[in-house]
Amino acid sequence: MGKIKIGATVWGLPGHALFGPYIAYKAGLDGIQLELGSYEFGYSLAQRDVQEQYKEEGERYNLEYPAIVLNDLMVHGYARGRDTEDGKIAYDMMDLSLDVAEEMGIPYLMLPNFGNNRLREEMHIENTVEAFRYICPKAEKRGITIMTENPLAWEKQLQILKDVGADNLKIHYDSQNMMYNWQLNQCEQLRALYPYMAAQLHVKDGDAAPGGKPLGEGNTDFFGQMDILKELGYEGWIITENYYNKPAIRDDSVRNSQTEIMMKDVALLKKLFG
Repeated sequence: MGKIKIGATVWGLPGHALFGPYIAYKAGLDGIQLELGSYEFGYSLAQRDVQEQYKEEGERYNLEYPAIVLNDLMVHGYARGRDTEDGKIAYDMMDLSLDVAEEMGIPYLMLPNFGNNRLREEMHIENTVEAFRYICPKAEKRGITIMTENPLAWEKQLQILKDVGADNLKIHYDSQNMMYNWQLNQCEQLRALYPYMAAQLHVKDGDAAPGGKPLGEGNTDFFGQMDILKELGYEGWIITENYYNKPAIRDDSVRNSQTEIMMKDVALLKKLFG
C-alpha cells in the first residue's frame, strides 16, 4: 500500500467489535482504531487482559492500532464544564486514556465532540479548550498526540488550535461530519484543515445517516475529497468509519452482508491509493 495504510474503526466493524482483529485481517486491513470503552462498563481497554489480547492478535495478524478513541466522551463529555458530573467523569477518562495509550504503545488519542459533548454554544467551545489545555501537556510528556474531531467549520476548528496553543494537538478529519451536521462543503473544509491534520482520518459516506452508505454513494463528494488527498500528497492512515453493523448500510440482511460491504469499501480505497 506504499505510504497509505487502510484501517477501520472497531465500533463500525461487522459484529460490532466481536473478533475485531480477525475480521480486520480477513478484510485485508492494516489496522484498527480502538476505543477506550465506556464508564458504565468499566472501560474495557483499560483491562490488562484485554490489552494483552489485542497485542497478541495484532502480532498474529500483522495489524497496527493507530489510535485510541474516547467515544464515551459523547455520553460523559466536558463541553458543559469540568465541574459537572459528566465533566468529572470526562477528566478522569482522559487521565486513564493516557495510561492505557502508554501501556499499549499507542501514540495517538482522539477526543470526539459529538452527542453530549457537541459544541453548540460558545461556552462549550471554551470548556473544550480548557480540556485540551489540561490533557495536551500531560500527553506531550508521554510522547502522545491528541486529536480533535468535531463538525465545526474550519475557521472555528483552527481557532480552537490557536487558543489551546499545543504543538501536539491536531485535527482528526472526517469525510462526512461537516456535510452531515452543518451542510458544509467537505472539499473546502479539507483544503483549509489539511495543514493542521494528523496523519490519520475517517472516511464514511451517507446522506440520511452518518456512515450509512458505501463509500462514494452518499452526498459527501467522497471522490472529490480523495482526489484532494492525492493532490496534496497525503501520507498516513485512511480509516473507514462506515457503520457496517447498522441497518442503513447492511440492507437489513443479517447474514454476511456486513463483511461483504466492508470489503468492497476496502477494495475501493486500495484501488484509489494503491
